Amino acid sequence: MPLRRNRRQYEQLTDFDRGRIIGLREAGWSNRRIGRHLGRSDMVVARCWQQWITEGRVYRRGGSGRPRNTNDREDRAIRRVATSAPTTSLASIQRHLPPFQTSSAIKRNHKETTDRSWLEEPTSAKTLTTDPTS
Repeated sequence: MPLRRNRRQYEQLTDFDRGRIIGLREAGWSNRRIGRHLGRSDMVVARCWQQWITEGRVYRRGGSGRPRNTNDREDRAIRRVATSAPTTSLASIQRHLPPFQTSSAIKRNHKETTDRSWLEEPTSAKTLTTDPTS
């Protein structure tokens, strides 16, 4: 018996694995057989199956986590200020917003905006060619 536990036991089940568990259970496999086949505990298989029977779903619920400090309207205001001038400092963004905005909320929104900004920019009209003269 190994001295350390297998790391896979502590990983979350993927949606694919949850679907496999349901499919194999419906095919008549036992919890223990499915667990050994997938490298999981038979109790993990039993909980997944029980969730499917009682709730009719196999996906994970969202975690409780800390509630957001800003609402959608405030997030849009932060994004608007951040996208108008991407090199704007945190202090100048804070001056344009209501005083209750925390710097961490502004940083998070600014990061989300700059990470997604490349999706919203129009692509260049230049086409790619193999001819080096053009």
